[in-house]
Amino acid sequence: MEESHLYLQIAESIRREILEGKLNPGDKLPSVREQSKHWGCTQGTVQRAYHELSNLGILDSRAGKGTRVSGLLSPMQRKKDVVIRKANLINRSEEFLLESLSKGFTLDEIQHSINLAMDRWRMAESQEQNKIDKTIKYMGSHDPLFNSISSRFTQLFPGFGIKIEFSGSLGGLNALLNHQSDLAGCHLWDANSDSYNLIEVKRIFQKEKMVLVTLAHRRLGLILPPGNPLKIFSFGDIVQKRVRFANRQKGSGTRVWLDTMLMKNGIAPDQIFGYENEYSTHSEIGRVIAEGSVGVGLGLESVAVAYGLDFVFLTLEKYDLVFYADQINQPPFDQFINWIKSPAGMNYITQFPGYENDETGNLLFSV
Repeated sequence: MEESHLYLQIAESIRREILEGKLNPGDKLPSVREQSKHWGCTQGTVQRAYHELSNLGILDSRAGKGTRVSGLLSPMQRKKDVVIRKANLINRSEEFLLESLSKGFTLDEIQHSINLAMDRWRMAESQEQNKIDKTIKYMGSHDPLFNSISSRFTQLFPGFGIKIEFSGSLGGLNALLNHQSDLAGCHLWDANSDSYNLIEVKRIFQKEKMVLVTLAHRRLGLILPPGNPLKIFSFGDIVQKRVRFANRQKGSGTRVWLDTMLMKNGIAPDQIFGYENEYSTHSEIGRVIAEGSVGVGLGLESVAVAYGLDFVFLTLEKYDLVFYADQINQPPFDQFINWIKSPAGMNYITQFPGYENDETGNLLFSV
Protein backbone atom coordinates (compact mmCIF):
# COMPACT_ATOMS: atom_id res chain seq x y z
CA MET A 1 0.00 0.00 0.00
CA GLU A 2 1.31 3.50 -0.84
CA GLU A 3 2.31 5.48 2.25
CA SER A 4 0.15 8.38 1.07
CA HIS A 5 -2.84 6.15 1.84
CA LEU A 6 -1.38 4.07 4.66
CA TYR A 7 -1.77 6.90 7.17
CA LEU A 8 -5.54 6.66 6.70
CA GLN A 9 -5.44 2.95 7.50
CA ILE A 10 -3.39 3.62 10.64
CA ALA A 11 -5.85 6.32 11.75
CA GLU A 12 -8.82 4.05 11.06
CA SER A 13 -7.22 1.21 13.04
CA ILE A 14 -6.80 3.46 16.09
CA ARG A 15 -10.32 4.81 15.77
CA ARG A 16 -11.71 1.26 15.65
CA GLU A 17 -9.82 0.29 18.80
CA ILE A 18 -11.39 3.26 20.60
CA LEU A 19 -14.86 2.32 19.35
CA GLU A 20 -14.39 -1.28 20.50
CA GLY A 21 -13.16 -0.22 23.94
CA LYS A 22 -9.63 -1.55 23.42
CA LEU A 23 -8.35 2.00 23.93
CA ASN A 24 -9.85 4.26 26.59
CA PRO A 25 -9.51 7.96 27.48
CA GLY A 26 -6.06 8.63 28.92
CA ASP A 27 -4.45 5.53 27.37
CA LYS A 28 -1.02 6.21 25.90
CA LEU A 29 -0.40 5.14 22.34
CA PRO A 30 2.87 3.60 21.12
CA SER A 31 5.52 6.10 20.10
CA VAL A 32 5.79 7.21 16.49
CA ARG A 33 8.95 5.14 16.18
CA GLU A 34 7.23 2.01 17.55
CA GLN A 35 4.22 2.47 15.29
CA SER A 36 6.40 2.97 12.21
CA LYS A 37 8.16 -0.31 12.98
CA HIS A 38 4.81 -2.04 13.57
CA TRP A 39 3.32 -0.81 10.28
CA GLY A 40 6.56 -0.99 8.28
CA CYS A 41 6.37 2.65 7.22
CA THR A 42 8.17 5.94 7.77
CA GLN A 43 7.73 7.93 10.98
CA GLY A 44 6.23 10.73 8.94
CA THR A 45 3.32 8.49 7.91
CA VAL A 46 2.51 7.71 11.55
CA GLN A 47 2.82 11.38 12.51
CA ARG A 48 0.34 12.24 9.78
CA ALA A 49 -2.15 9.67 11.16
CA TYR A 50 -1.74 11.00 14.70
CA HIS A 51 -2.16 14.57 13.44
CA GLU A 52 -5.35 13.60 11.60
CA LEU A 53 -6.88 12.13 14.78
CA SER A 54 -5.67 15.07 16.87
CA ASN A 55 -7.51 17.47 14.55
CA LEU A 56 -10.67 15.45 15.17
CA GLY A 57 -10.18 15.74 18.95
CA ILE A 58 -9.67 12.00 19.34
CA LEU A 59 -5.99 12.11 20.30
CA ASP A 60 -3.94 14.56 22.34
CA SER A 61 -0.27 14.83 21.37
CA ARG A 62 2.11 16.85 23.54
CA ALA A 63 5.87 17.22 23.26
CA GLY A 64 7.63 15.09 25.86
CA LYS A 65 4.41 13.47 27.05
CA GLY A 66 3.56 11.30 24.06
CA THR A 67 0.18 10.75 22.45
CA ARG A 68 -2.89 9.78 24.45
CA VAL A 69 -6.56 9.14 23.79
CA SER A 70 -8.27 12.42 24.63
CA GLY A 71 -11.77 11.06 24.94
CA LEU A 72 -14.44 8.88 23.40
CA LEU A 73 -15.67 9.57 19.88
CA SER A 74 -18.24 12.33 19.57
CA PRO A 75 -21.90 11.43 18.91
CA MET A 76 -21.43 12.64 15.33
CA GLN A 77 -18.40 10.38 14.83
CA ARG A 78 -20.26 7.42 16.35
CA LYS A 79 -23.21 8.13 14.07
CA LYS A 80 -20.84 8.11 11.10
CA ASP A 81 -19.53 4.70 12.19
CA VAL A 82 -23.08 3.32 12.38
CA VAL A 83 -23.72 4.59 8.86
CA ILE A 84 -20.57 2.85 7.61
CA ARG A 85 -21.58 -0.42 9.31
CA LYS A 86 -25.03 -0.27 7.73
CA ALA A 87 -23.53 0.49 4.33
CA ASN A 88 -21.22 -2.53 4.67
CA LEU A 89 -24.20 -4.72 5.56
CA ILE A 90 -26.08 -3.51 2.49
CA ASN A 91 -23.04 -4.22 0.31
CA ARG A 92 -22.80 -7.75 1.68
CA SER A 93 -26.52 -8.24 1.08
CA GLU A 94 -26.13 -7.10 -2.51
CA GLU A 95 -23.25 -9.54 -3.00
CA PHE A 96 -25.52 -12.37 -1.83
CA LEU A 97 -28.30 -11.10 -4.08
CA LEU A 98 -26.07 -10.94 -7.18
CA GLU A 99 -24.64 -14.40 -6.47
CA SER A 100 -28.15 -15.85 -6.12
CA LEU A 101 -29.36 -14.16 -9.31
CA SER A 102 -26.32 -15.47 -11.21
CA LYS A 103 -27.32 -19.00 -10.13
CA GLY A 104 -30.75 -18.60 -11.71
CA PHE A 105 -32.94 -17.72 -8.70
CA THR A 106 -35.62 -15.08 -9.18
CA LEU A 107 -36.07 -12.04 -6.93
CA ASP A 108 -39.28 -13.53 -5.53
CA GLU A 109 -37.52 -16.81 -4.71
CA ILE A 110 -34.70 -14.98 -2.97
CA GLN A 111 -37.11 -12.82 -0.98
CA HIS A 112 -39.13 -15.87 0.05
CA SER A 113 -36.04 -17.76 1.23
CA ILE A 114 -34.84 -14.75 3.25
CA ASN A 115 -38.26 -14.41 4.88
CA LEU A 116 -38.27 -18.09 5.83
CA ALA A 117 -34.75 -17.86 7.23
CA MET A 118 -35.60 -14.75 9.26
CA ASP A 119 -38.73 -16.39 10.64
CA ARG A 120 -36.77 -19.48 11.63
CA TRP A 121 -34.11 -17.45 13.46
CA ARG A 122 -36.71 -15.33 15.24
CA MET A 123 -38.53 -18.48 16.36
CA ALA A 124 -35.28 -20.12 17.48
CA GLU A 125 -34.29 -17.01 19.45
CA SER A 126 -37.67 -16.90 21.16
CA GLN A 127 -37.60 -20.62 21.98
CA GLU A 128 -34.05 -20.52 23.30
CA GLN A 129 -34.88 -17.71 25.71
CA ASN A 130 -37.59 -19.90 27.22
CA LYS A 131 -35.73 -23.23 27.13
CA ILE A 132 -32.38 -22.53 28.78
CA ASP A 133 -32.27 -23.84 32.35
CA LYS A 134 -28.49 -23.80 32.75
CA THR A 135 -25.67 -22.08 30.88
CA ILE A 136 -22.18 -23.57 30.88
CA LYS A 137 -19.16 -21.40 30.24
CA TYR A 138 -16.46 -22.25 27.74
CA MET A 139 -13.03 -20.57 27.75
CA GLY A 140 -10.19 -21.64 25.52
CA SER A 141 -8.79 -21.73 22.03
CA HIS A 142 -10.74 -20.36 19.11
CA ASP A 143 -12.13 -23.05 16.82
CA PRO A 144 -14.59 -22.42 13.95
CA LEU A 145 -16.12 -25.91 14.27
CA PHE A 146 -16.82 -25.63 17.99
CA ASN A 147 -18.04 -22.08 17.47
CA SER A 148 -20.59 -23.42 14.98
CA ILE A 149 -21.66 -26.19 17.38
CA SER A 150 -22.11 -23.63 20.16
CA SER A 151 -24.52 -21.62 17.98
CA ARG A 152 -26.76 -24.73 17.90
CA PHE A 153 -26.09 -25.81 21.47
CA THR A 154 -29.63 -25.35 22.79
CA GLN A 155 -31.06 -27.14 19.78
CA LEU A 156 -28.68 -30.09 20.19
CA PHE A 157 -28.85 -30.22 24.00
CA PRO A 158 -32.24 -28.86 25.12
CA GLY A 159 -32.22 -26.97 28.39
CA PHE A 160 -28.58 -25.93 28.11
CA GLY A 161 -26.96 -22.81 26.78
CA ILE A 162 -23.28 -22.03 26.38
CA LYS A 163 -21.28 -18.84 26.80
CA ILE A 164 -18.10 -18.59 24.75
CA GLU A 165 -14.91 -16.67 25.48
CA PHE A 166 -11.81 -17.20 23.36
CA SER A 167 -8.81 -16.83 25.67
CA GLY A 168 -6.25 -19.16 24.07
CA SER A 169 -5.43 -22.73 25.07
CA LEU A 170 -3.43 -21.89 28.19
CA GLY A 171 -5.88 -19.19 29.23
CA GLY A 172 -8.74 -21.67 28.97
CA LEU A 173 -7.03 -24.34 31.07
CA ASN A 174 -6.07 -21.83 33.77
CA ALA A 175 -9.64 -20.50 33.86
CA LEU A 176 -10.92 -24.07 34.29
CA LEU A 177 -8.40 -24.64 37.09
CA ASN A 178 -9.67 -21.53 38.88
CA HIS A 179 -13.32 -22.59 38.34
CA GLN A 180 -14.01 -19.58 36.13
CA SER A 181 -15.39 -21.88 33.44
CA ASP A 182 -16.88 -25.35 32.97
CA LEU A 183 -15.16 -26.37 29.75
CA ALA A 184 -11.87 -25.58 28.01
CA GLY A 185 -10.63 -26.14 24.47
CA CYS A 186 -6.95 -26.60 23.69
CA HIS A 187 -4.36 -27.77 21.16
CA LEU A 188 -1.04 -27.57 23.00
CA TRP A 189 1.82 -29.45 21.38
CA ASP A 190 4.57 -30.96 23.54
CA ALA A 191 7.75 -31.21 21.48
CA ASN A 192 9.44 -33.82 23.69
CA SER A 193 6.63 -36.37 23.44
CA ASP A 194 5.31 -35.14 20.07
CA SER A 195 1.80 -35.24 21.54
CA TYR A 196 -1.03 -32.83 22.18
CA ASN A 197 -2.65 -31.56 25.39
CA LEU A 198 -2.29 -34.44 27.88
CA ILE A 199 1.16 -33.38 29.15
CA GLU A 200 0.03 -29.80 29.74
CA VAL A 201 -3.25 -30.84 31.36
CA LYS A 202 -1.35 -33.09 33.78
CA ARG A 203 1.03 -30.26 34.61
CA ILE A 204 -1.72 -27.75 35.33
CA PHE A 205 -4.22 -30.09 37.07
CA GLN A 206 -1.81 -32.02 39.28
CA LYS A 207 -4.40 -32.85 41.95
CA GLU A 208 -7.44 -33.27 39.72
CA LYS A 209 -8.73 -35.97 37.39
CA MET A 210 -9.61 -34.41 34.06
CA VAL A 211 -11.28 -35.69 30.90
CA LEU A 212 -9.95 -34.86 27.44
CA VAL A 213 -12.39 -35.58 24.63
CA THR A 214 -11.12 -35.16 21.07
CA LEU A 215 -13.28 -32.91 18.94
CA ALA A 216 -11.22 -33.35 15.77
CA HIS A 217 -7.82 -33.03 14.16
CA ARG A 218 -7.25 -29.73 12.37
CA ARG A 219 -5.03 -28.86 9.40
CA LEU A 220 -2.76 -25.98 10.37
CA GLY A 221 -0.58 -24.05 7.96
CA LEU A 222 0.24 -20.78 6.26
CA ILE A 223 -2.70 -18.65 5.11
CA LEU A 224 -1.82 -16.56 2.07
CA PRO A 225 -3.38 -14.23 -0.52
CA PRO A 226 -5.10 -15.95 -3.46
CA GLY A 227 -2.58 -17.53 -5.80
CA ASN A 228 0.25 -17.15 -3.27
CA PRO A 229 1.84 -14.41 -5.42
CA LEU A 230 5.08 -14.23 -3.40
CA LYS A 231 5.49 -18.04 -3.41
CA ILE A 232 5.68 -18.44 0.36
CA PHE A 233 5.98 -22.08 1.44
CA SER A 234 7.97 -21.97 4.68
CA PHE A 235 9.02 -19.79 7.62
CA GLY A 236 12.33 -19.33 5.84
CA ASP A 237 10.50 -17.77 2.90
CA ILE A 238 8.73 -15.35 5.27
CA VAL A 239 12.08 -14.20 6.65
CA GLN A 240 13.84 -14.01 3.30
CA LYS A 241 11.08 -12.11 1.52
CA ARG A 242 10.20 -9.85 4.50
CA VAL A 243 6.48 -10.58 4.23
CA ARG A 244 4.30 -8.96 6.89
CA PHE A 245 3.14 -11.68 9.31
CA ALA A 246 -0.07 -12.01 11.38
CA ASN A 247 0.62 -13.77 14.69
CA ARG A 248 -1.65 -15.33 17.32
CA GLN A 249 -1.62 -14.09 20.90
CA LYS A 250 0.64 -15.46 23.65
CA GLY A 251 -0.85 -18.54 25.32
CA SER A 252 -2.65 -19.76 22.21
CA GLY A 253 -1.82 -23.25 20.99
CA THR A 254 -0.93 -21.90 17.57
CA ARG A 255 1.57 -19.48 19.11
CA VAL A 256 3.14 -22.26 21.21
CA TRP A 257 3.62 -24.40 18.09
CA LEU A 258 4.97 -21.48 16.07
CA ASP A 259 7.55 -20.47 18.67
CA THR A 260 8.77 -24.06 18.96
CA MET A 261 9.11 -24.42 15.19
CA LEU A 262 10.95 -21.11 14.85
CA MET A 263 13.42 -22.28 17.50
CA LYS A 264 13.90 -25.62 15.74
CA ASN A 265 14.60 -23.80 12.48
CA GLY A 266 17.03 -21.34 14.08
CA ILE A 267 14.79 -18.34 13.41
CA ALA A 268 14.57 -15.57 16.01
CA PRO A 269 11.17 -13.89 16.49
CA ASP A 270 12.59 -10.48 15.49
CA GLN A 271 13.45 -11.94 12.08
CA ILE A 272 9.72 -12.31 11.37
CA PHE A 273 8.39 -8.97 10.10
CA GLY A 274 5.17 -8.36 12.05
CA TYR A 275 5.76 -11.06 14.70
CA GLU A 276 4.43 -8.63 17.32
CA ASN A 277 1.10 -8.24 15.47
CA GLU A 278 -1.22 -10.43 17.57
CA TYR A 279 -4.75 -11.58 16.77
CA SER A 280 -7.03 -13.55 19.10
CA THR A 281 -8.77 -15.79 16.53
CA HIS A 282 -8.00 -17.63 13.31
CA SER A 283 -10.85 -15.71 11.66
CA GLU A 284 -9.15 -12.38 12.38
CA ILE A 285 -6.00 -13.61 10.66
CA GLY A 286 -8.02 -14.67 7.63
CA ARG A 287 -9.72 -11.27 7.55
CA VAL A 288 -6.55 -9.13 7.61
CA ILE A 289 -4.95 -11.27 4.89
CA ALA A 290 -8.09 -11.01 2.75
CA GLU A 291 -8.07 -7.23 3.26
CA GLY A 292 -4.45 -7.04 2.12
CA SER A 293 -2.97 -5.41 5.23
CA VAL A 294 -0.96 -8.58 6.01
CA GLY A 295 0.81 -10.96 3.63
CA VAL A 296 0.85 -14.23 5.56
CA GLY A 297 -0.37 -15.78 8.80
CA LEU A 298 -0.44 -19.09 10.62
CA GLY A 299 -3.95 -20.53 10.87
CA LEU A 300 -6.51 -23.16 9.99
CA GLU A 301 -7.29 -24.43 6.51
CA SER A 302 -11.01 -24.00 7.24
CA VAL A 303 -10.49 -20.24 7.61
CA ALA A 304 -8.45 -20.04 4.40
CA VAL A 305 -11.24 -21.82 2.51
CA ALA A 306 -13.90 -19.55 4.03
CA TYR A 307 -12.07 -16.41 2.86
CA GLY A 308 -11.03 -17.82 -0.52
CA LEU A 309 -7.33 -17.68 0.39
CA ASP A 310 -4.38 -19.94 -0.39
CA PHE A 311 -3.16 -22.46 2.18
CA VAL A 312 0.16 -24.28 2.66
CA PHE A 313 -0.25 -27.29 4.98
CA LEU A 314 2.30 -27.57 7.80
CA THR A 315 0.91 -29.91 10.46
CA LEU A 316 -2.10 -31.81 11.77
CA GLU A 317 -3.03 -30.83 15.32
CA LYS A 318 -5.42 -32.37 17.84
CA TYR A 319 -8.10 -30.18 19.37
CA ASP A 320 -9.45 -31.46 22.70
CA LEU A 321 -12.19 -30.32 25.03
CA VAL A 322 -11.29 -30.58 28.71
CA PHE A 323 -13.50 -30.78 31.82
CA TYR A 324 -13.54 -32.29 35.32
CA ALA A 325 -13.96 -36.08 35.39
CA ASP A 326 -16.81 -36.02 37.91
CA GLN A 327 -19.00 -34.41 35.23
CA ILE A 328 -18.55 -37.09 32.60
CA ASN A 329 -21.91 -38.74 33.32
CA GLN A 330 -23.75 -35.47 33.80
CA PRO A 331 -25.62 -33.50 31.13
CA PRO A 332 -24.71 -31.83 28.89
CA PHE A 333 -21.21 -33.37 28.96
CA ASP A 334 -22.44 -36.94 28.48
CA GLN A 335 -24.88 -35.79 25.80
CA PHE A 336 -22.12 -33.95 23.95
CA ILE A 337 -19.80 -36.98 23.92
CA ASN A 338 -22.59 -39.23 22.63
CA TRP A 339 -23.52 -36.71 19.96
CA ILE A 340 -20.05 -36.17 18.46
CA LYS A 341 -19.54 -39.96 18.30
CA SER A 342 -22.90 -40.46 16.57
CA PRO A 343 -23.37 -40.45 12.77
CA ALA A 344 -25.06 -37.04 13.06
CA GLY A 345 -22.07 -35.58 14.89
CA MET A 346 -19.55 -37.15 12.53
CA ASN A 347 -21.46 -35.87 9.50
CA TYR A 348 -21.59 -32.40 11.00
CA ILE A 349 -17.79 -32.31 11.29
CA THR A 350 -17.28 -33.46 7.69
CA GLN A 351 -19.04 -30.28 6.52
CA PHE A 352 -16.00 -28.28 7.63
CA PRO A 353 -12.94 -28.35 5.36
CA GLY A 354 -9.62 -28.89 7.09
CA TYR A 355 -10.97 -31.19 9.83
CA GLU A 356 -10.48 -34.95 10.28
CA ASN A 357 -12.74 -37.01 12.54
CA ASP A 358 -10.86 -40.33 12.76
CA GLU A 359 -10.36 -39.90 16.52
CA THR A 360 -13.41 -37.75 17.27
CA GLY A 361 -15.00 -38.73 20.60
CA ASN A 362 -11.90 -40.51 21.93
CA LEU A 363 -11.44 -40.04 25.68
CA LEU A 364 -8.26 -39.59 27.71
CA PHE A 365 -7.98 -39.15 31.48
CA SER A 366 -5.23 -37.16 33.16
CA VAL A 367 -4.98 -39.64 36.05
